[in-house]
Amino acid sequence: MSLNTVSSNKTAKSHNGSERNYDLNQFLLKHRGKLDPTDYGFSTYHRRVKGLRREEVAQLAAVSVSWYTWLEQGRDISISIEAIKRIGKVLKLSSDEQEYFEATVFGTSYSAHNDIQLQDELKQMIKALDPYPAFVRSENMDILYWNKASEQKIFNWSSVDDLDRNSLKLMFLNPEYKERIPGWSAAAQSTIASFRSYYALSSNKPRFETVINDLLLRSEEFKRMWQEYDVKKTRKGKKSIIDYSGNLRHYSYTALKPESMSDAFLIFYVERE
Repeated sequence: MSLNTVSSNKTAKSHNGSERNYDLNQFLLKHRGKLDPTDYGFSTYHRRVKGLRREEVAQLAAVSVSWYTWLEQGRDISISIEAIKRIGKVLKLSSDEQEYFEATVFGTSYSAHNDIQLQDELKQMIKALDPYPAFVRSENMDILYWNKASEQKIFNWSSVDDLDRNSLKLMFLNPEYKERIPGWSAAAQSTIASFRSYYALSSNKPRFETVINDLLLRSEEFKRMWQEYDVKKTRKGKKSIIDYSGNLRHYSYTALKPESMSDAFLIFYVERE
């Protein structure tokens, strides 16, 4: 599956033609020109232009040089909002600048993209389940809220960038997480199968497609496994995790759908002997 096969993924549209292309080009040129390469560990020796080079922005944002070059040139490309947000972080854009950037690329703003709101009562319930690990995860596998036991026994999600705080992304992009999952390949295939099931049924497909397209850009392992088309919902099961002390722990887990939320699950773990 190529990046372009997720048909509803946003494509950089040419509104007002060359004017839009010029605006995007100048915006990105000026912002990368403001940056100090030494802040990112790059040498300024033999550097003919101010700021970061295109290939340096691409490297820091985890996108290909070709893709970033095409983006800067204003060409029609298919690219994920996650990649646009990472580029914005590299360029140190303010919230208003990021909103402008997204609107220029996509023709609209993603700033308030259907955020899931958690009720205080649900947060209190998750906290009260401690010492059992419990967390809320959306259908596209974004991690939305968790208790202290989850942080200590499953994974400290606060240690990763909020754009990568997603179970499927962690499975493929986070080396620490991968090392803590015995039988990683089978676990990864199962995670993809569950993700694909909910993706097919969801009425909010763009939320899933930002994850898919970001992973297609960043993980060859995901590209290969995504081609297998495994489908299987996972509402309960067993999982083994190597804890932070190096001990192998075995859990049973259950996913429950809160009555007030149609697109998220409360997931809790119970340790098995």
